[in-house]
Amino acid sequence: MDKTESITLQSPKFVKGSQWEGYGYLPWFKKDKKKVTILFNFVERRKSYFLRAHFDRYGYIYRDLGDHVYEDVRWGKEYGNRMECSPMYFTSGSIIKNLFKLQDETGFSKEDIVKKYIFLGGGGQCGPCRYGMYPQEYLKVINDAGFRGFRILIFSSDIVQDPQPKGSAFTFGLPFKIDILCAIILADFMHIAECALRPYAKDKQQALAAIEKAEAILLQAFRSPFFLITVPQALKKVSLMFASIERHDKKLPKIFVTGEFFANLAHNEGNYNLRRFIMDEGCEVLPGLFTQRVLYDNWRRSCEAKRGIRFSSSIKERSFYRSSLRKQNVSTTIVKWFWKNWLKSFNPAAFGGHADILDLDYLAECGRPYYHPEIFGGEGNIEIAEAVHYADTIDGFISSKPFGCMPSSGVSDGVQAKIMSLYPQLNFLSIETTGDNEVSILSRVSMLLFKAKQNVNRKN
Repeated sequence: MDKTESITLQSPKFVKGSQWEGYGYLPWFKKDKKKVTILFNFVERRKSYFLRAHFDRYGYIYRDLGDHVYEDVRWGKEYGNRMECSPMYFTSGSIIKNLFKLQDETGFSKEDIVKKYIFLGGGGQCGPCRYGMYPQEYLKVINDAGFRGFRILIFSSDIVQDPQPKGSAFTFGLPFKIDILCAIILADFMHIAECALRPYAKDKQQALAAIEKAEAILLQAFRSPFFLITVPQALKKVSLMFASIERHDKKLPKIFVTGEFFANLAHNEGNYNLRRFIMDEGCEVLPGLFTQRVLYDNWRRSCEAKRGIRFSSSIKERSFYRSSLRKQNVSTTIVKWFWKNWLKSFNPAAFGGHADILDLDYLAECGRPYYHPEIFGGEGNIEIAEAVHYADTIDGFISSKPFGCMPSSGVSDGVQAKIMSLYPQLNFLSIETTGDNEVSILSRVSMLLFKAKQNVNRKN
């Protein structure tokens, strides 16, 4: 081109006017409480199941969407962004799958669905991977599927939604927080029972039927306004039921599963029913307790508050962190009170159950030489500390993480190499889940279980 020839520049077709504030939607007010149905599900079925009691007591119309299934991943991948982790695909896919299902069942238009339904769920706290953008990812998928303006209510350990307007039909107040804590503990208790009875019961179907019956008994007790009285009574009743189930007197290899929150604690197709697979393969698996994760989140925020107090640059900032520390201390006290008192009524030792909640200060010191406990993100130092703690007492150690999970990959694929060199007796396996590679994952787990059985037979 001749240097003297002029060049005509074209203006861009789109000029950004202001910072994008994300997807928005209209609030839900009390006057419309009976016009809207709450759709909800959480990391696994039992936690959703027991939270029904809250909606019954406070007069909400609701629909439990149930457990996550493999089909959710297909929906999530179809409408979601590429290269997301499986928890993102499972959760977002479950929402839109059920919205389309509702549309087919009711004949409502997408606009009617938006007006008549609202989704309540958890998520958003895993900052290092998605920078806390999970709720916006949910909304992106929902809007792209044509349900524009659909409303979601998200609670988690870190995300605090914009203050809900005065007169909102649903708030994350103290009654909800207490009820979801209780739902988590009751779900953990049923998981403890399954881990104790499924591999050892002489009649597995009888054991599973007893657990299902126990869930119904506990839900009915939890529905009562006087659940602080009725739930402990129900726990004693179901404990006696479980203790009456005949068990084989045999020694099975013990397997411990840890890793990223969803891949570890889904107890459904979200993690290939991993613990059930291990039990059905003739091994005992230690329970994965959500309550432990709740306590870890409180512990982590307490550490952040203590550090904030130490390095605060103003009285206002110091006051903020002191207030945060008080809240975490109160929250931890409440969690421990419910766990301790209800566990006493449940008495898992009567039927061979394990209900170990590890001390988080102890875990911090176990893992400190290899991973600083205040490097937060995902499960932080917990997995490393658990490997050190259990190295000599379990026969298999599995780290389960989703594809693309940055914090878990750094730990299970990185730091654990050092732990394995120090504790060569640790039968360790790291698995990376995508939600659709069940055969590959469970075949690798089978190899670890085979080795665990060989080790137990050798000791005996």
